[in-house]
Amino acid sequence: MEVSLTGKHILITGGTSALGRAFVEKALQAGAHVYFTFYRNQTVADQLINRGSVGFQVDLSRTGAVTSLKAMVESRTKTLDGLILNAAAVSDHTIQNMTEEEWDYVLNVNLKSVYLTVKSLLRFFLKNERSKILTVISQVGIRGGFGQANYAAAKGGLIAFTKSIAKELGKRKILVNAFNPGFMVSQMTESLSSDIRKRNEERSTLGEISDPHEVADFMVYLMSERMNHVSGQVFHFDSRSL
Repeated sequence: MEVSLTGKHILITGGTSALGRAFVEKALQAGAHVYFTFYRNQTVADQLINRGSVGFQVDLSRTGAVTSLKAMVESRTKTLDGLILNAAAVSDHTIQNMTEEEWDYVLNVNLKSVYLTVKSLLRFFLKNERSKILTVISQVGIRGGFGQANYAAAKGGLIAFTKSIAKELGKRKILVNAFNPGFMVSQMTESLSSDIRKRNEERSTLGEISDPHEVADFMVYLMSERMNHVSGQVFHFDSRSL
């Protein structure tokens, strides 16, 4: 089943991550105008730009940088049909060893930047009925995770944030959903301890982890015209049991 995003203008944060890159490539193939944020990975950013997307270099852990994103977007487009909040960061320690700086950093990137990004770009979506906002969450936000109190708090808060603004924006026909891509091959999961990676593989009913390209296909579907009447939901693209 072919899914089209022809003519759609979509922004994804964290565009040079494994999932972000896969989505940018798939969305371009589906006909979208794609914009993405990145922080350090200039090499991947240049590759995506050369394929026809537009990149914005932003440090999402800094409030001022996030609010400047609005001007960057406005310099390149007058409209947005979709926003995917994919940027994420981890800094894992047990609560005894977690510093306040590590707590703030993870909450800033995973939660506060989402609030700031949505608020600053909201005027784009208020002009477009059936525009879509998709937050990328984690099963850790539901189950918790050992040594991941900051990440779990951020992702759990993100689920509640998503459901809340879905209620607020529904009357304007703006669709807001959350999406759990599962445990997959990525820079972030590679940075986790071998014990955490092994536990996630063992919890999979298939004994394996997700593929970002397959996940990105589903994200394209969620951003398409085929999903115009679903909002306030949490989708799980995952083989691990809750």
